[in-house]
Amino acid sequence: MGLGGRSATRVGWMLPVVWLAVIMSAISVVYVSHLCRELYSELSSLEQEANALQVEWGRYLLEQSSWASLSRVEQLAESRLDMRVPRAEEIVVVRP
Repeated sequence: MGLGGRSATRVGWMLPVVWLAVIMSAISVVYVSHLCRELYSELSSLEQEANALQVEWGRYLLEQSSWASLSRVEQLAESRLDMRVPRAEEIVVVRP
């Protein structure tokens, strides 16, 4: 009989501990799920921002290549600096 009383007492104080552990675990699951949703939302918005910046970078590279094109440089050299391509008789080859 003494053994049966101990087992009932042990179950009597372990049950609230187990219930507390279950409730804490459930709260933790809810919190972590909420945190994951927030972080996923932030990741999604950062990916959209990265895509927009990538598109803008591509536009800047295209603009840079158009500003540095050979025809544009020639046109500016002719119009602003009065430069021209030398004729064949004006070219001098210097040999060492």
